[in-house]
Amino acid sequence: MQPTIRRLARDAARHRAVGLALGAVNQPYWAARCYGGTDKTSHGYLPLYARYVGPIRMRRNVVVEIGVGNYESPVPGGSLKLWRDYFPRSVVAGVDISHKVVELGPRVKFFQADQSSGEDLAGVVEALGGRLDVVVDDGSHVGEHQWASFQALFPALAPGGWYVLEDLSTSYWPDFRGMIPADSTTAVGLLGALVSDCQVDDPIYVDHPDWGPRPHTLVGTDVAEVHVHPGIAFIRKAARS
Repeated sequence: MQPTIRRLARDAARHRAVGLALGAVNQPYWAARCYGGTDKTSHGYLPLYARYVGPIRMRRNVVVEIGVGNYESPVPGGSLKLWRDYFPRSVVAGVDISHKVVELGPRVKFFQADQSSGEDLAGVVEALGGRLDVVVDDGSHVGEHQWASFQALFPALAPGGWYVLEDLSTSYWPDFRGMIPADSTTAVGLLGALVSDCQVDDPIYVDHPDWGPRPHTLVGTDVAEVHVHPGIAFIRKAARS
């Protein structure tokens, strides 16, 4: 092994050791920096990941991220390395419409699939054993695709699992079929429907049926919580499912 290759291998092992240690103490931002960062660092998303998914990071999860790098390059982005070490006991799967060369150990898998295709995503879910625990949509950012992915993957999410929508700003950008104000076809529109669905479980409808009827679900899912921040939202599935 040439000295340069040995040095690169040694540096990679050192970075991973530090990344694992930082993940163990729930510091995904600094763990990501070990690998040069991802766009999640510049957007300020990682402290929010620490808040919402951090408490389950040491469990045996199935973590799926849609969109794992520039579509013009076969090299995946840095987030798969981050999730591999932040969820040290989990299977991590990257999904992308473009082929990626993913060689990050036996726990990290890659599926070439179209996030707007329910059939493609059903194949991913089946290959992963039929149950997901965390889904991150960082894919095309086109509203119709985000809706399709949510409708295909949220039903497979385990009770108490998390679904994450990134880069909500594209709901307002014409290049991503967005508009101002964002309409029902966008990710922001999806969140509006999920906020409404979350109200279905308000016990007031049982306590006071005479005040009015329980609303109907718009997406048809068990939504326990919807947390919206600039650029990103975290949706938790109800624990009863």
